[in-house]
Amino acid sequence: MPVDGSKFMERNISYACEMAKTTGAKLTLIHVVTLPIAFEPDSFIDPKPFEQAGKKVLQEAKKIAKSKGIDAETKLGEAVGNPAHEILKLLEGKKFDLVIVGAKGHSILRTLMVGSVCDTIVHNAPCPVLVVR
Repeated sequence: MPVDGSKFMERNISYACEMAKTTGAKLTLIHVVTLPIAFEPDSFIDPKPFEQAGKKVLQEAKKIAKSKGIDAETKLGEAVGNPAHEILKLLEGKKFDLVIVGAKGHSILRTLMVGSVCDTIVHNAPCPVLVVR
């Protein structure tokens, strides 16, 4: 399940945890850090602060799942642009039976800038997708 630290994250994780309990499934929480694009040819953007922020999102997500009785795995990825493309790569790398994704994400502005993560996953995932609204 992709998580983004938004105000919808707890509700989405709670739903995924209930499904995991009901079906006996394992839950994997995925967060993709979106790195900014460097506009200067020789400039370098240190990814460490972004990675640390991503790890905090995953820690909080894991804590929420644990409070619901699920010991979830976590995966951290990095992307430039739409994080859905990295999520799709992570999905293809392992055999997942289902992806649960929230219909709403971090912000409207981010969605307008990089495209809808949910929409990209729904149309390109290698497995069934359940959208939580």
